Amino acid sequence: MANMNFRRLPAALAALALILALAALTGCAGSRRAAPQPAPMTREAQLNYDYLVYQDQMQQLQRHAALGKSSKLTKAEVLKLRENAEAALGRLIEAAPTPQLYLEKAGLFWNDKGGPAQARSILRQGLEAFPDDRMLTVYLANSYLMENRTDGAIDIMEDYLKRHGDDYQARERMGQMLLDAGKDAKALDEFKRIPQDKRNADALYGMGRAQGNLGMRKAAIGNLRKAVEMDPGFTEALVELAYQYELNKDYVSAEKTYTRILGQGDPFPEARLRLINLNLKLNNPARALKVALDGPPTKAFVLDAVLMFINDDFFAQASTVLDTLTTGGEIPAEYYFYKAVIANEGEKDPAKALSYLAKVKDTDRLYPHALRFQAQLHHAQGEDAKALELARMGKKRFPDGPIFYILEANLMRGMGDVKGAEAVFDQGLERLKANPELSYELGMLYETTGRRAEALKLMESVLRSHPDHTNALNYVGYTLAEEGRDLDRALVLVRKASSLDPENGYILDSVAWVYFKMGKLDKAWENIGYAVDVVRKDPTIWEHYGDIAKAMGKISEARKGYSKALKLDSPSAKSVKRKLNAL
Repeated sequence: MANMNFRRLPAALAALALILALAALTGCAGSRRAAPQPAPMTREAQLNYDYLVYQDQMQQLQRHAALGKSSKLTKAEVLKLRENAEAALGRLIEAAPTPQLYLEKAGLFWNDKGGPAQARSILRQGLEAFPDDRMLTVYLANSYLMENRTDGAIDIMEDYLKRHGDDYQARERMGQMLLDAGKDAKALDEFKRIPQDKRNADALYGMGRAQGNLGMRKAAIGNLRKAVEMDPGFTEALVELAYQYELNKDYVSAEKTYTRILGQGDPFPEARLRLINLNLKLNNPARALKVALDGPPTKAFVLDAVLMFINDDFFAQASTVLDTLTTGGEIPAEYYFYKAVIANEGEKDPAKALSYLAKVKDTDRLYPHALRFQAQLHHAQGEDAKALELARMGKKRFPDGPIFYILEANLMRGMGDVKGAEAVFDQGLERLKANPELSYELGMLYETTGRRAEALKLMESVLRSHPDHTNALNYVGYTLAEEGRDLDRALVLVRKASSLDPENGYILDSVAWVYFKMGKLDKAWENIGYAVDVVRKDPTIWEHYGDIAKAMGKISEARKGYSKALKLDSPSAKSVKRKLNAL
């Protein structure tokens, strides 16, 4: 800014004080002559004064935001402070514009309703004056990201990079935007355009993430290791590195990396949860329990940890962790709910489970789930009349939720009343028009009763209205693979489902099966390995494991897959036995 330096504010402030003091003295000289007018401020003093006004108004606004409800400022006063700050910035920009001033003016609007559009207008004005400024360009792109308009943000960055191809910081930011948009291959290409000797830790981290998402595990690990060597405190890179080790089944390195993350102050509870999960995979429940008990005592963390122990059948440890919720105040409903799960699945005591569920109050948000669980427990004990009574009670009390329509229909289907089940789904869809969950469950009813064409048609309609519906994506993709048609589309669908739910073993199985049907055996083998690692007790997945292993000539692995499928009571046991005997 010409002839101006904001770091000289103390001297400028002294000059301004002197002017005001002189004006006060001349005003007291006597009443026999008119007081002279104060001398006009110099240009630099005026600019400094405007900046002081802006800073003062912003400090008051920041205090107001920090105090929250305890702030004594009225809405009118807050609005006036904003107006004063904006006016002062406007005068500064008019007199001596800089990119930073445009950024600060845009920043006044970020959190407003319609703020990104207002900020975007100011940033465009700034770029008219400073067309090659990186920060104005990046913030303009961010204004699109705030409205989930990723393509608009990418267009802004691409236009800038055409003129500034050697601006590697902007290119790194572009790669991150592409990553966040799910365009992993393009993101990787963008990062690769940064010369190796110019790649900072952020660029290496971005490359690692993109490569990991694309299944390039070894390359991902290599770049992530470089990132943490360059910046040992780069926790996000460490988390991603540990995760890639885990996916690559290098559990020892993964465990060491997660432990290193926790040694940095546990900034990511997710890392602690992953360490728990990893120790359970390594069959070290004692270590997993210690990691859990040393974690944050928040309800969210405790329940996530409990669920991990339950999923791996370590019910005693799950109960120990859960008991930490009984200290320090009222016991939450989740405590009783998970105790019921442990009693039912771990102790095989449904009566005890029902006694826990009875303690969930009907005013609690968890009550509908407790009611459904009670119905399922009664059904498991052969008390279908009681189960149906509870399902219908839930449907009457919560008519705008799909869960009780689904529960009632599934109970009726289990009792052999397929027409009655279909009628319940129709009733739900009449009230909850085109509800994706009801539509999906009705489609599965069609599938299990030999009406695949109707099921597929209904699932396709779900995808038209809800293109990110994970289960429908998986169903359509897997079904196309089973029928041996549209395999390219099937792969797109199941991979999208997997990107939405990356640790779902059933979807990973679908990905493997599509690759198998396409004849891409290496990819099929890689993904079926991930699937059986996540879901260890599904006979169909183990049968697929055997089929893929057999096709690759891995006879001992094929025998393992078929044997596991039989041990887990495969619904197609005769077929599996024939496959096993034919090896």
